[in-house]
Amino acid sequence: MVSVVIPVFNKVELTNRCLDSLLKNSKALTEVFVVDNASSDSTPAVLLEWAPRFTGQGIRFQVVRNEQNLGFGRACNQGIRLSTGEFVSIVNNDTWLMEGWDRALIDEARDRDLDEVGPFFDERPWEDPPEARAREFLRRNPSNFRVHFVAMLMFFTRSAVDRLRFAHGGLFDERFFVTFEDGDLLQRMKIAGIRYGQTSRCYIWHQSMGTRGEGNPANRLPSNYEQEGMRLFTEKWGHYPLYLDHTLWERLRRRYRNRRAARGMF
Repeated sequence: MVSVVIPVFNKVELTNRCLDSLLKNSKALTEVFVVDNASSDSTPAVLLEWAPRFTGQGIRFQVVRNEQNLGFGRACNQGIRLSTGEFVSIVNNDTWLMEGWDRALIDEARDRDLDEVGPFFDERPWEDPPEARAREFLRRNPSNFRVHFVAMLMFFTRSAVDRLRFAHGGLFDERFFVTFEDGDLLQRMKIAGIRYGQTSRCYIWHQSMGTRGEGNPANRLPSNYEQEGMRLFTEKWGHYPLYLDHTLWERLRRRYRNRRAARGMF
């Protein structure tokens, strides 16, 4: 029923935590595609170790290995083209997923007739184990919803993917390497009339900027990827990609949401 696509580039410790939660806590998962963008750490070997653990539970697990880093959007598209599920979820590897995360998103999509839905994401410092924090969040925020796009876990119906895909069969414009591809997708979602939102029925933990290249030189991304993404977005849509973020209204909304999130509130 649910296909999951996970693009990775090094940071094997994040991938391990993500896959562990995915295997333990999914209820409707049928297939996983991990697209490795030429990792130079132990990621390739570790993914081989994960494969039998998923297939042993009847979940298809396939690794796509790229010889060079093709960027986030292109890697996601590779997995999407292989997927067959009724729902397609793109999951960042710097996340931990609560028990029943997929079933909660399916229920929200069906109950509200949504084409795409995202979870609440907690970016407070990691607490191990995180299950207690997830349970407390769900108790305090049982069924809240807002029209908001969550980029670190995107959960689409198959029909939405089909409506948004390019001629190459992917969801993302592959000219974007690793930044502003989500903003570009959101613009196209609005034009296509995609119904989307964020629900409190699903909790994930997210390590902010966890996948970006810090520390180890091998993790570094091309030096100009942000500038190039901004140029592409501006040329395509005719405005600065973050212009709404800098309005007074949006700054106030973001401050309000951040303060509530810091207290574990939706």
